[in-house]
Amino acid sequence: METILYYVIEFFFYSAAGWLVECIYRSIGERRLINTGFLTGPMCPIYGTAALFLTVLLYNNFRDWPLLIFLLGMVLCDVVEFVTSWLMEKLFHARWWDYTYEFLNIQGRICIKHTLYWGIISIAFVMVLHPAVDSLLHRLPARYYGVVVALIMAVFLLDVANAVRKAADIRSLQDKLHGLTESLTGTLASVKAAVENRGDRVSDSINNRLEQAQDFLTQFELRFSTRGDKKDRFTRRIFRNNFSIAQATRKRVEKLKAIRDEIRVVLREDDELQ
Repeated sequence: METILYYVIEFFFYSAAGWLVECIYRSIGERRLINTGFLTGPMCPIYGTAALFLTVLLYNNFRDWPLLIFLLGMVLCDVVEFVTSWLMEKLFHARWWDYTYEFLNIQGRICIKHTLYWGIISIAFVMVLHPAVDSLLHRLPARYYGVVVALIMAVFLLDVANAVRKAADIRSLQDKLHGLTESLTGTLASVKAAVENRGDRVSDSINNRLEQAQDFLTQFELRFSTRGDKKDRFTRRIFRNNFSIAQATRKRVEKLKAIRDEIRVVLREDDELQ
């Protein structure tokens, strides 16, 4: 039990350390304070998970084999990154990072450049970083492990539950955007095919779909502006700080606008001919 509690403490330590390093890196690059994490608190669990894999499988078994650490580290970290990307997309219907335009990528979830980074980081982790961290964490008396884990776990689980609940809005947004785009795409095809033979009922249906799309676009712009509701702060933070989600969503919104405008043009030209 003591070993398990120690690994849990290690998971939280590296989750926090990874979050801090990424926030500093992104904040310096974009010259503004950025919370890159999915959670509200200072935790990024993907780093803690990767660290545990590296500790249990590499540090405990292959610390004297740098080449093997490099190769296995690439594989282990890629697996963590790929599975996390897949799981997040399935849960929230959004890509939290996207390497589609990177050289030698797999489904945009992992790519050769970051794979090599992981290999280098794995060597630094196993041979330099973790020995120091391991020595530091072991200064905490084992009798306090349970208390520390219980306190951090309680806050962590509340943060996770809150983030998952709020992230459901992102899933709902993506689903609605996809549904409206599909609906208007079908409407556009129908209008082009039968523009000379529309009845009032069909026209009402078309106008209704256009109104739904316009209402969505109006609400979308409002939600992600500074005038948006306070309850949307989480979603705005994700869109502001996560380039992949923001870019993909904006592209879908622009596609929806383009289809809406094309339908309006077809209808206007048909009205002018009548």
